[in-house]
Amino acid sequence: MNTSYRIVPKLAALLLLSACSEPSSTQVLQSRASASLNPAQACDRPASVEYLPTGARFRMPDAALFVVGRTDLSDCGRFVLADIIQAMLDPRIMAVVIEPGANINMPDAYLPRERANMVKKLLSNVGFVSGQPPVVVQAAPVPSPGVWGVVVAVADRG
Repeated sequence: MNTSYRIVPKLAALLLLSACSEPSSTQVLQSRASASLNPAQACDRPASVEYLPTGARFRMPDAALFVVGRTDLSDCGRFVLADIIQAMLDPRIMAVVIEPGANINMPDAYLPRERANMVKKLLSNVGFVSGQPPVVVQAAPVPSPGVWGVVVAVADRG
């Protein structure tokens, strides 16, 4: 399997350096997101980061995020969620939103609904974010069938 999504080895150094200074929480989150994604390394389908005014949106096709026909994460999916969790190291996280790649409210949407619940459970109990608000699942502002998004936003105080 091609591994298109890898964690850049220097991420640990970046995290240690960012812990010593006090840039804005949005800058920290965005630098963590950009340091962890390496689009030159191709998975079956690449992941991407969209920078938002208060954070970042990680996006990846469901066929690369999950094992086909199952709720299990693929190797690429595990890397993506590990990067999202690393981006959540900032204690000022105020929102984590999962944007499923399908309408989970449809009666026949069992698989997307179960996948969304699994990702929600995984991101809800990261263990190092004190006072983390609930992770919510909602449709993307501009739906893109088959593409999942996770938005991580911060309360930017600096």
